[in-house]
Amino acid sequence: MFRAVVAAVMVAAVAATAVAATAVAATAPAARGGGFGTRDDAVALVKRVQEKFRKDGPEATYQAITAKTREFHDRDLYAYVYDFNGKVLAHGARADLVGQNLIDFKDRTGKLVVREMVDVAQNQGSGWIAYRWTNPITKRAEDKIAYVERLDDSFVGVGVYGSEPVTDGTVGVISGSPDSDDTSLQMARDLAAVLNDGDRLRILPMVGIGGTQNVRDLIGLRGVDVALTETGILNTFRRAKGQPGGADDKVVYIAKLFNEEAHLVARSDIGSIEDLQGRKVNLGERGGGTGDLMREIFRRLNIRIDEVAMSQTEALDRIRSGEIAATVLVVGKPSRLMAGLRPADGLHFLAIPYVTSLGADYLPATLSHDDYPDMIAPDAAVDTVAVGAALVTYNWPKTSDRYRRVEKFVGALFPRIAELQRAPHHVKWREVNLAAKLPGLARFEPAEAWLARNRPPADEHSDVNAFAPPQRPLGAGTAPAPGTPALNQQQLFEEFLNWKRPPDR
Repeated sequence: MFRAVVAAVMVAAVAATAVAATAVAATAPAARGGGFGTRDDAVALVKRVQEKFRKDGPEATYQAITAKTREFHDRDLYAYVYDFNGKVLAHGARADLVGQNLIDFKDRTGKLVVREMVDVAQNQGSGWIAYRWTNPITKRAEDKIAYVERLDDSFVGVGVYGSEPVTDGTVGVISGSPDSDDTSLQMARDLAAVLNDGDRLRILPMVGIGGTQNVRDLIGLRGVDVALTETGILNTFRRAKGQPGGADDKVVYIAKLFNEEAHLVARSDIGSIEDLQGRKVNLGERGGGTGDLMREIFRRLNIRIDEVAMSQTEALDRIRSGEIAATVLVVGKPSRLMAGLRPADGLHFLAIPYVTSLGADYLPATLSHDDYPDMIAPDAAVDTVAVGAALVTYNWPKTSDRYRRVEKFVGALFPRIAELQRAPHHVKWREVNLAAKLPGLARFEPAEAWLARNRPPADEHSDVNAFAPPQRPLGAGTAPAPGTPALNQQQLFEEFLNWKRPPDR
């Protein structure tokens, strides 16, 4: 069963592991009925907090949690409450933390756990967050998952360690970080909204770091069945020795989903991407997908930047103050964060050229007035590059429960793509072409089999949009980077047609 969250879940930044372990041992309540708490138990405990909050008010609730009353302790589970600024309002294991601000707390992988909990509670209302931390009892780094739920202008959470097997009907989908805007997070939430079917199928969205880390979490983190990541990152893994690719593939893809566009924002005195040579450019928080992708793009364009790593919000402030030259975010357009920019702030989008050195890992794209009406004039466009996002899974043995679980997920998802392509779901679903292939990577066999069974005849028009080609803008007027020849428009158009055409069968 899942081993419950222990004292160091949110406090390692302020206490040594040995001290935390001592605190847990000293304060853990006696087990009721033996064993450890489960996911269902964690949710039930959160609901009890909600009920007391509504009945008795915030102060009485905070006091009861911090006082370790039996009402809010179930075996080795306990509750904690944080406001949306990261301040601890109540803590069922460490009363000394009440009043402290842990908004910048990071787990062992660098994930900003409290920030992600705030994001899920504010924007989703409730959800699960996966991360990794040392269990002070076992002294081992273990997978952990916490359930959080909005509580007025705060959130309540309860966490459990990841030793309990997930039920057959639960599929864990790890997506992106709140710092990377909301595209992949929204896609994961859309999957849950459309596909959840009681005990038969439950999609469990997980907030991840994104990029390369999502692939690593898929391979090594318990409870992650499906991951959202970028095709450029998959290609990098495939080409690396000992990584996915070849006869020993660890990762297979379910479907290519949508395109994520690079948004390069700079000070008004920076006229072109070449002007960033040697200057400070933010690539997002460490470990995220934007950094993985843009580091490679700058390398292929022969532009050496002085890389810095911070949140996009902080980076925009530092551009305005002149401390850094630019920031870049790879996210599906229109980005909620970028939509809030104004030319009056002294910021503008820089073009990124699509050149031959970018190869098949990246695509030509544009940002238009329709995407960002306040930043781009009606008759103008900004050339950029894009990368595909894909749903991937581990190459589980066919006899395993994990294989059957993902097979069930595919069987539910593929027939309902048309439903996901309608409002209120994210507009990026309209780019999905289930038949699109990812060269060099194997497709999950049940996904390939579904496509073979359901491909419409060439002369048949289906209401289901599963095989419809996505809309992809071409990079009109893209200028080559120094020393690299640009692809001509005929080449781009031919590549687009080849990509658009359904694969032969």
